[in-house]
Amino acid sequence: MFYPATVQGVVALLQAMAFAVLVSPAAGGAAIYGAAAALGNTALLVWRWRRGERDYHCDGPRHLKSFYRSSMERFLVVGGWLGIGLGGLKLDAGPMLTGFVVGLLAWVIAAAARK
Repeated sequence: MFYPATVQGVVALLQAMAFAVLVSPAAGGAAIYGAAAALGNTALLVWRWRRGERDYHCDGPRHLKSFYRSSMERFLVVGGWLGIGLGGLKLDAGPMLTGFVVGLLAWVIAAAARK
């Protein structure tokens, strides 16, 4: 049995190494930074999921409020992380966003394959 987050991490490292070898070490760093944003998104999602299992609420409004809060938290954290990478660290946008997208796709595919 494998965990989707583990697959996501391995795929992120492999694609970052590929960028580092095929393009440049700076591109590899940008790709791993983008993949870290995807892993952070996954960590927030799993944390909220496990918290939801503990704090069970049956009514629809509370469930919807929790869903919206989780979505906004993830959006702001990932948006901030990517914004810092682009604006503050001046990382190359192509490899960074590719790392982010590959990391997200690895999670989705691994989670679907696990079912």
